[in-house]
Amino acid sequence: MKINKQSLEEQATDYIRNMILSGVLGLGDKIVESTLSKELELSRSTLRMALNSLSHEGLVVQKPYVGWHVFTLEGDDLWELYNLRVAIESQAALMAAERADQQDKKELRRIYDEFCEFCTQGPLDIEEVCVKDFEFHRKVVEITKSTKFIKIYEQISNQLRCYIKMTHHDYDLSLSGLSHRGIVEAIVDGDTDRAWRESKLNITTFTDLCRQNLEAKS
Repeated sequence: MKINKQSLEEQATDYIRNMILSGVLGLGDKIVESTLSKELELSRSTLRMALNSLSHEGLVVQKPYVGWHVFTLEGDDLWELYNLRVAIESQAALMAAERADQQDKKELRRIYDEFCEFCTQGPLDIEEVCVKDFEFHRKVVEITKSTKFIKIYEQISNQLRCYIKMTHHDYDLSLSGLSHRGIVEAIVDGDTDRAWRESKLNITTFTDLCRQNLEAKS
């Protein structure tokens, strides 16, 4: 018999987090405590603790006299996440090119090859493609072996996953894996300058992202 060591609060937190990241709960959606507590068969206090945990991750916000909502990504939020992503991922690619050992390079190529292979299979699900995309970039950050870089990236990881999904709004999903080829080659070759450039080029520009966001709302 398998024993679930997670507390009810942790299980509720995981459940709601997955609902948000999978798109079951969309950005800005209202979260009705009474409805969700009945659905999960949990007390309101346990559910509230789970929502508080998610608020620290930036996934939900509590508005006075209104209640809980899934976070939103508006113009200022998109600008901040774009610049954070450029700063962290570009520098991480540079550091990875400096620090990657043979095992790191082998693992990065494996993740990249699996990503590309996945993208040849259709029809493609945008949620699954975005998970693969995020896993690739997280691996690059891990290769830096910088605990501070990794910690900062993890702190914004859930919002980044939603951000990455937005960048695939009008993108050919079958090319998603191949678009990371330059980053892989630069890191494997130890070419720091190219790794930085390729990583920055891989990130959808803030102007394009705002355009996509407006088109999605129209």
